[in-house]
Amino acid sequence: MKKYLILVGAVVFFMLLSMNVYAVSDSESDVWHQKWTQTGYSWEAYSGSKPNIDITDISYTIDGSNATLTMTTAGDMTTDDENVVYTMHLESTESTYYWVYYSNGQGTVVGMGELAGYMTQLDNPISGNKFTASFEISDTSIDYTAIGFNTEHSDVNDQSAESWWDYAPNSEAPYYSADDGDKKGDENTGDGNSGTPGFEVIAILAAMAIVTIFYYRRKK
Repeated sequence: MKKYLILVGAVVFFMLLSMNVYAVSDSESDVWHQKWTQTGYSWEAYSGSKPNIDITDISYTIDGSNATLTMTTAGDMTTDDENVVYTMHLESTESTYYWVYYSNGQGTVVGMGELAGYMTQLDNPISGNKFTASFEISDTSIDYTAIGFNTEHSDVNDQSAESWWDYAPNSEAPYYSADDGDKKGDENTGDGNSGTPGFEVIAILAAMAIVTIFYYRRKK
């Protein structure tokens, strides 16, 4: 039994070493409303409910040269409306990133900045309230940051440009103010540092526990 536990622990340890993991949680009911006025556009906190764009978390794992980005919303996502857009960035810098996009049945990953020229289509990346994109990355030696932002427009052809937005982490939002208290690392945005153990690590530990349970049952 001792040897078995050492073996399982070693497997989990090396799995964690080979994976770069990032996870950020986002509070619910924090959608903002944008509307145009005579002097430009304005932002206001939205008092209604938009669970289809209300982000609850965004995370990524990098295993070798394969990256997987996952965004979760409070309610099921909208998959057949051009007025609703789901976006994730896997950022190296503000100008160099993978842009992951979904709207009205079409999902795409596009390289921006120094990653320009990369593009791949996503096959059914949305299931219920999860948007998952897996793709190959060119540089695994750098730290990445995951950013998510969702938009619902009243009408893409509407000149009033009324829309609703949610960002994760909130500190990336154009309406963000440090006075709001939504800073990286607090209870609203979670830990925004690359490499923070997140949901995937929990899954690995859960798998380890399941294996241990099956082992004991076989011994009986």
